[in-house]
Amino acid sequence: MKRARRSTAAVVYITGLSGAAVMGTFALSRVGGSGALLWTFIILTGLGMVAHAFPIQGSRHQAYQVTLPFIIAAAALFSAAQLVAFVVLIHLAEQARLRRPLHIQWFNVCNYFLSAAVAAAFFNRAIALLPEGAIGQVAAAMAAGCTFIVLNRLILAGALWLARGLSLAASGLLLPRLLAADLIIAWMAGPMLVLTLLAGPWMVLVTAGPLLLARTALSVLVPSVPRRAKHARVRAA
Repeated sequence: MKRARRSTAAVVYITGLSGAAVMGTFALSRVGGSGALLWTFIILTGLGMVAHAFPIQGSRHQAYQVTLPFIIAAAALFSAAQLVAFVVLIHLAEQARLRRPLHIQWFNVCNYFLSAAVAAAFFNRAIALLPEGAIGQVAAAMAAGCTFIVLNRLILAGALWLARGLSLAASGLLLPRLLAADLIIAWMAGPMLVLTLLAGPWMVLVTAGPLLLARTALSVLVPSVPRRAKHARVRAA
């Protein structure tokens, strides 16, 4: 009975999140710009798909990727339609490799889009308030990155609590070392965005290099699934 109540609450939660994502799309389309050029969209989305397709799996049903700088750049540069396409495509790339249950992947799509849309709103507001130029753009990108991290984690925490009974503390989503790693990765979004605006979309290829080291660091920091548990899952499968 308790599990059934959790399942019903989780369905209601995902339904509400889906509605919020739809409303976010309409709101962003009204205030957003014309979007990025085709090559910028292709390069950012292609690299985002590669980054998102290789997550690091945690011990409490979470996955960690180094996609964040591409998400922040997309939130800053893309139109609402481009941002929707970006979020859908990076999750399709992940789905092609990992075959997650569709309801979980749909939740992830809604979570990422809603978090990115709010991050885009924070970026545009920060750009309007901060000084013009590279310093203001870097600071706005950091504000957007922090916004995305906090909202994405809170939405995921709600789902883990309703579906699996995991509290925010038990989920491990607020472990200081993981938040620090996310902030370091988010830091890369500023230079990536500024150099892309100044020198063109091909600079994304240069600024994305440190993400290879960031992924290695995350693989050490993320609490992994114990080896016995892995063997048990293999046998059960």
